[in-house]
Formats: sequence, structure tokens, C-alpha cells
Amino acid sequence: MIAQFTTAGDGLTYDICIIGGGTVGLAIASALENTKLRICVLEAGGRWQTKRSQEFYDGIVADPHVHPSLQSFRIRALGGSSRAWGGRCVPFDSIDFQKREWVKQSGWPITYETLLPYYRRANEVIEAGPYDYDPTSALPGSPSELVQGVDGHSFRTRLERFSPPTNMWKRFSRLLRCSQHIHIWLNAAVTGIRLAPNGRSVHHVDIVDLKGTKRQVTACHYILAAGGFETTRLLLASNDVMQTGIGNARDQLGRYYMAHLGGTVGTLRLPNAIQAIAFGYERDAAGIYCRRRLALTDEAQREHGLLNQIFRTHRPDPADPSHNDPILSAMYLVKRTFLPKHLRGQQQNSVTLEEKFAHIQNVVSSPLRLGRFGAGWMANRTFARRKVPSVVLEPRSNLVNLEFHSEQEPNHASRLTLTTERDRLGMPKLRVDWKITDNDLQSIARAYRLLGCKLEKIGGTISGFEPDNVVEMARKSGAMNGHHLGTTRMSASPYDGVVDAECRVHGLTNLHIAGGSVLATSSQANPTLTILALGLRLAERFRYR
Repeated sequence: MIAQFTTAGDGLTYDICIIGGGTVGLAIASALENTKLRICVLEAGGRWQTKRSQEFYDGIVADPHVHPSLQSFRIRALGGSSRAWGGRCVPFDSIDFQKREWVKQSGWPITYETLLPYYRRANEVIEAGPYDYDPTSALPGSPSELVQGVDGHSFRTRLERFSPPTNMWKRFSRLLRCSQHIHIWLNAAVTGIRLAPNGRSVHHVDIVDLKGTKRQVTACHYILAAGGFETTRLLLASNDVMQTGIGNARDQLGRYYMAHLGGTVGTLRLPNAIQAIAFGYERDAAGIYCRRRLALTDEAQREHGLLNQIFRTHRPDPADPSHNDPILSAMYLVKRTFLPKHLRGQQQNSVTLEEKFAHIQNVVSSPLRLGRFGAGWMANRTFARRKVPSVVLEPRSNLVNLEFHSEQEPNHASRLTLTTERDRLGMPKLRVDWKITDNDLQSIARAYRLLGCKLEKIGGTISGFEPDNVVEMARKSGAMNGHHLGTTRMSASPYDGVVDAECRVHGLTNLHIAGGSVLATSSQANPTLTILALGLRLAERFRYR
């Protein structure tokens, strides 16, 4: 059942109350649909994104030059960020879960093997095909390496798989709408989690509907799945019993905020680049779009003290008209004209009249090529359910740009706190103080040097990746892609985290957290698949209670 919370009566009681109707909240609800458990999903937004609803995400960013606004990359509506994500699916590596002496605060209370069966299930739920990220087995008969001759002791080629991308509400709407024991309440904004007087369990949650009416929902168990920022905000603001916030007895809540670092730095030169590099997307036997990425091996990370990182080949910078490519110039002009500022990329900040004219010249220089591309894009992206993820163009020369995506180490000083300013519901707004460490930056530069040494052995080079260039790009790019990780991190002890190995808040019997905020480390991987796997693992725990 799905309905506006304004139609709900008083005295609502459930077995499980899920706070948040985004990717993981809906996945957990759907995984438990064939049980007899009475479940509610409390979604603060409505069926559709609205400007007025998004305003509840407003907050303060300590340094807006390196971190986007708090409205960016988040959608306060049913389905959450799955309504607008890119579909990239990558699991964490085994080493990400391990204690690494060169990475502060590393180590999870669970292992990769613990999560493996749920990764397999998550791949199915998110519609990314079989759980196979090895190009040799997933793409038989195709090149196994991104760059021929580079795989070995320090680097290995892995795959990233792409969801259609799946909107989780569309995926499970029929199942959940028809369910007799799952209630999805829209515009049900939770404003407080209220503990029992002894502080050991949640007694109820406070909710405000569209009319400003306040109600309560009581449940045996509560799952907080509101996204990294809102989850942390709600815990900090629920301070009537625990004065510093729920799960914050040891000053861990809101700390260790991690994102990812990324950017395009360096140009790879190979004598036979067009033949030696496996560009672009390839579809596996199930029709799933896959793409190769060059990953650091566990051995390289240990030997060189590196954070986890990957490299991808990348198209020329669309903002630089010297590429003379009509497709790239058309992309640039469209992106600059229509996309929101936070999605345009760093290169979109300014453009001279001369550069704009050069782009227009590129566009009109080859209308036939541009027309063919446009027709293919419409067929494979605009009208296709399983969409080609992005524009990837094969190079016209032996020069190829390199893109990196890197882990951030957990940093106690990188944090979320509450401000004295409040929103229309009376909730304190967030302040985000995201920080980069020297180790974050220097690890990226060292990984580039390691790749440069390997390329020299096969007759290639990387230019433009001097340490200062890499560090400057990482600083300029700032927090990438709206990955809000680590602020309720998983730990064996409440002295260095907020939730335990079962995603249950330390010291409480019936409050669990599902989402990116529980990740103890950030890996090189986009987090959606891991978040979903952890959520499915949590759902299974409730299934067999």
C-alpha cells in the first residue's frame, strides 16, 4: 500500500519501521515482502521531486570550493538518488575490509567473504547481470587487459558493470503497492527518534506530515535508511535522552566523512594506442554494459603504502576546442547550457568568446558525423531502457587521457555537525566540513608514478602527471559524485564507530542503519552495490528472527 501520511490515523504500530524510501530502504522492504512482518516505509518526500521539498536539504558547507551544496546529488522523493544515478556497479575489494597498517582507522568487523553472497544478490536486484567482474570470464574472446602488457604484479584489469540504471521505486512499485502488510507513507518527515528512558532502545519516532500535523509511529525494530547526510542529521538532532545524539556516546557520530577523489590527469602515449587499449563499453552475454578499469593490486598497495585507486581511459576534455571534434564540442555546449552547475564539471567555470566560437566551428565542420552520433545516442541512450552509460570516443591518435578514482582515508576531523539554523520543520541544518589529507593526495601521485614506470617498460609514457598537477586536480575536483560515506561507520567497538557488524547502533537493541554512512572505508569503488549488499544482509537478519 502507498498513501499520503496525511491520511494515516493515530497509533500506528509495526514490526519494522524503515525511515527512508530510497535505494536501500525500498530494497529491504521488497526483500521482506514475502514474510508476515508488518512494515512501514516513511518517505519524507512525495512521488516526485519538487523544489520546495529539496529545500529541506539546505545547509552550510565549510568550503564550497571543494564540496558541492547539500542539495546536490540528493533527491527528496520516493526512490531517492536511484532516480538520477549513473548505474555504475563495482564491489569493494577484499583488501578494503582488512586492517591496513598504512591506512589510519582501516579495518571492518566483517570480511569480503561475509558480504559475497549479498553482493551476488545485489547484482540481481540492481539489474547489473551476473556477479562477474573479471574480464576474462565475463567477456570471453575479448581483450582481458585495458592496456596490453600492463597487467601483472602492480596492476590488474577489472570490470565495472552498469545497471540500466535502475530506479528502485519503478523496480518494486507493483510489488510494494499491492502488498497487504507493507505501508509506504509519503511526505512523512521524521523529525525525531525517541528513546526509552534507559536509552537502550527506540520507543517511537516523531513525524510531521504536509499539513504540519505531528504523529508517532511505534515499531519493534527501526531501520534508518535516509542517506548519509539525513541519517547523521537525524541522529545528532535526536538528543533528548542522549545529549550528544543517538550513537554518539564516544564522539564518533558525524566523523570520518569520506567521499572519493577523482579527475582527469595525464596523457598516456603508446606507439599503437588504438590497437593496444580496449576502449569503451562492451556488452556481455546478458546484454549488460561493461567497461574495463585498471586497478592497483593488493601487493602494490601494501608495498607502496597506497590507498585503493583505479584508472580509466578518458576522452579528450570537451571544454578544450583544440580537440577539433564536433561531438565533444556539441557535448560541451549542451552541457554548459542545460545542466545544473554542480553537474557541469570543473572545466565549465568560464569560457571566452573565442573558445565558444571555436566550439561552434567544430560543430558545423562535420554535420554528418555529428548526425550519425546523434541518431545512435537517441537509440542507445534516450529511448533504450538499458542505456549506454556515457559518451566514449576512440582516440584519433596515440594519445589517450587518463582518469583516476581514488579512496579517501578515514579522517576523524572530516565531519558533519548541526548548526543553530533550523528548517521549516524545526530541524537543525547540517554543516559539512569535508577534509582532504596529505596522504589522500600523495597516494594518488605515487600511483601515477607507479603506472608511469610500468608503461615505460612497454614503450609508453604518461605526460602531464607531475605530482603537483595531480594534487592540484584532486583539490579542484573536491568531493566527487555525492558519495556520503563513513559518518555512522561500522566498528567492533563504540570507541571508533557508531554501528556494529550487524549495522545495529552500539548500545541499542532495535535501531539499525542502512546506507553509505556505515562504510568503514571508502575503497576505490562507487558505493551503491556495497550499500545494497549490506542492506540485503540486514534484511535477511530480520527474515530469520
